This record gives sequence, C-alpha cells and structure tokens, in this order.
Amino acid sequence: MDFVTKIKLKVKMNKGKIINILIICGVIFFIYLIHEPVMDMVEKVINKIKSLF
Repeated sequence: MDFVTKIKLKVKMNKGKIINILIICGVIFFIYLIHEPVMDMVEKVINKIKSLF
C-alpha cells in the first residue's frame, strides 16, 4: 500500500512538472510570436522620433 501511494505521488508530481514545462514553453513561444511585430513597431516609432529632430 505504501509503495503504491509513493508511486501515485511521484506520478502526480511529474504531471505537475510536465504541465509547468508546457506552460513555460507556451509563454516563450507566445513571446517569440509577439516579439517580431513589436520590434518592427518599436523601430518605426524610433525612426519617426528621429525624423522629428
């Protein structure tokens, strides 16, 4: 009984770790997708500011 309980706890912990890794990967991917258009926007804004001076 004790052995089975330990295995169940380990499986639960591993599921939590896997979910955390998936969330982190998702966030990184999301930031990567947003990153490109944002950098273009920032460059355009900087160029507009430069053209004013």
